[in-house]
Amino acid sequence: MKKLLLVFLLINFFQQGFSQNINKAKMQSMYDRIKAAGIKHPDFVMAQCMQETGNLSCKKCCLRYNNLFGFYIKGNKCKKFDSEEECIEYYKEWQDKRYGKWRKKNPKSDYYHFLKSVGYATGDKYTKELKPKVIWVQKHLKL
Repeated sequence: MKKLLLVFLLINFFQQGFSQNINKAKMQSMYDRIKAAGIKHPDFVMAQCMQETGNLSCKKCCLRYNNLFGFYIKGNKCKKFDSEEECIEYYKEWQDKRYGKWRKKNPKSDYYHFLKSVGYATGDKYTKELKPKVIWVQKHLKL
């Protein structure tokens, strides 16, 4: 019983710490832009944005190139975009190119599986990192 209580307290502590470092208004605005672009599974995509940009506040990641989703080009370099809107449009095109074909072959699979199967997520670690962010988006943003 003590172990269960300790685990619960630790999870609660880490979720509060994660939640306190997030500018909710900024996240809502970005989520609304992602959704307005017609991107499928915007809650997952918003979580990807949070993961790849340190909650839209990192200084040493691809965000400095308006790259919201951590897209890379040859030579392991961040893909550069002229604006965040251009990056969102790129994600929409990227998703549209792959998602329909994948969904036909995997009608019961979730978006985590999609990201892994198309090579966006390189392994289970990414899924584990993304899941709490998806939950945060679903809990704190107006979907």
